[in-house]
Amino acid sequence: MFYKFCRSLFRFFFSVFCNWEVRGLENIPKEGPLLVIANHISYWDPVVIASVMNKHVYFMAKAELFNYPVFGALIRSLGAFPVSRKQIDRSSLKRALALLGEGKVVCIFPEGTRNKKGDLLPFLPGAAFIARKASVPIIPIALQKKRRFFGNKFFPHFFVNIGRSFIIEKEKQGDLKDDAGKMRVKVRSLIDFSIN
Repeated sequence: MFYKFCRSLFRFFFSVFCNWEVRGLENIPKEGPLLVIANHISYWDPVVIASVMNKHVYFMAKAELFNYPVFGALIRSLGAFPVSRKQIDRSSLKRALALLGEGKVVCIFPEGTRNKKGDLLPFLPGAAFIARKASVPIIPIALQKKRRFFGNKFFPHFFVNIGRSFIIEKEKQGDLKDDAGKMRVKVRSLIDFSIN
């Protein structure tokens, strides 16, 4: 209930104050598990993606965010779960696979950190590992923003471009880096580099 309230509140905020543009909503399957992959440009990204989706989204978030007692408790209550970026975090991978096995929506930012430079960083192999093991539809999303109201950074104009779903074969053999690269290509193809 609290999650739906927050989602409605931010949908209103993005529509009225940020004049967000969302393309490709028809590409989101209405039922079943989904693995969402997106570029990572700002702290707003999880809120934007959660506001776009009609199902509860469980975010894999950097472990450091959970060190803040109030904020950590809040995002955990909304379904986020921690991942360590310093090593292979098997517990977070198992958590993501368990959620997908329950038919839930899991979102990962495969770059592993925020990137404000425009083009994408290489995708880390964790998302490819989950995609192989789960073999569920993968939704690529490109997030972009530009300043509005004479450069006011508090009300940016958000652009959300949602691509068609694709699947990586279950237990596929080969280098995970290859699949991570393919996932990166899918997200990159949705970015409009004329937006700055």
